[in-house]
Amino acid sequence: MDRVLDRLQRLDWSRIEVAERVAGQVTDVVTTPGALRELIDNALGDKDLLTMSECQWWGDRIVLFDDPDSMVRIRLHRFDQGTHFPHSHRWPFHTKVLKGKYIHRLYGPESYVRQQVESGVTTLTPSTIRTETEGCSYAIDQHMVHSVTSATNTFSLVVQGPRLKEQSLRTAQDGSLIWKGGRATETTAAVKQVLMGADRLQEVRELALRSGLIDK
Repeated sequence: MDRVLDRLQRLDWSRIEVAERVAGQVTDVVTTPGALRELIDNALGDKDLLTMSECQWWGDRIVLFDDPDSMVRIRLHRFDQGTHFPHSHRWPFHTKVLKGKYIHRLYGPESYVRQQVESGVTTLTPSTIRTETEGCSYAIDQHMVHSVTSATNTFSLVVQGPRLKEQSLRTAQDGSLIWKGGRATETTAAVKQVLMGADRLQEVRELALRSGLIDK
């Protein structure tokens, strides 16, 4: 496992096609039932990883691995049913759907989306719509704006690359743009509201077990 994680820590994310290939190979290793169980159990016993994990409105985000030097993280996501507004990220990432599915919409880079909104467009039209099902994977960079509509108890593994910008783009319900930073920019109350406790992580572990994603 250490050798596999070392590949991620040395990965150059500036070439997204290379990052996609390597992160995909790593994902295949860490999502075997035994390896994923080991990572989840480690997160249960690691106070730092548990503190980074969150219960968001859309579902659960569990940090399984974090390397502060390379800023690489591995996260397990469990989705509830719902639709995200179009958004970008502060970092490139690779993801693979482990269970379930979601509709994935790509709108183009931030610069294009910003131009659209500033010209008066209130409802963005995606350039690509795909259904990401079990086994599907992809990588996108920190500029791409996308959204998903997920099915309940969809699981995915995310390999998060280094943070390359301070803010990401979000669209509000009225179609306007919002620029958001990370947890460090949130209020203490907002951070506490989404913190994941060990009990909730254990519940997600049980869901993963029943879904066949991890072994006993």
